[in-house]
Amino acid sequence: MGDQHDAGDDAGRAVALRRELTARLADRAPFSAACLRPGAGEEALVRMEARMGFALDPELRAVWAVNDGIVDDADSGAGLFLDQHALLPVATAVDIRDDLCDSFDEEWGRLWLPLTTNEVNEPWMGSTIDCGSGRLGSLAMEDAPGGAGEMSFAGLLAAVVEAVKEGRGALMPSPGRSGTVPGLADGALVWQDPREPLVANWAPLH
Repeated sequence: MGDQHDAGDDAGRAVALRRELTARLADRAPFSAACLRPGAGEEALVRMEARMGFALDPELRAVWAVNDGIVDDADSGAGLFLDQHALLPVATAVDIRDDLCDSFDEEWGRLWLPLTTNEVNEPWMGSTIDCGSGRLGSLAMEDAPGGAGEMSFAGLLAAVVEAVKEGRGALMPSPGRSGTVPGLADGALVWQDPREPLVANWAPLH
């Protein structure tokens, strides 16, 4: 019972953090807020779990029930507000897992699932989650998969919210991510290196 209680607390924290981030997007970055999909229904979540043969991480499951990732056509950058990554819709994450499981299950174990990506339509890098331990790892289509770290999904959301509040950066557990901070460009929350911003009309939040 204690494990169930802890899982419920962690899931509630993840949902609260996601709602706080969504509120900040609505206030400061309406184009990013407009990329959010409505929540996945319980039937869809159960169907995806049955398809994979294991339960989703409780934090991720709770957030997907509130916000099922971003819309598929949001690759312009407005939806990449998790340090230039986007939360995948649950069905897309399972599709990607199906495509890659033959290659990666041996190294990651059976309970891994793609979590975020740099592009929803044609992902080539992002992060994964181990649905058993809740730990995040890195995903790059052309490189060896990165091992799981210590950060959880709720930890990632907390770091993003703190970054948006304080202007800190470089949160994703991915190779080559350094020096970026959150900023605004044409109504979208976009992460850039302030020394060499690549997006026109971008300015740091802080």
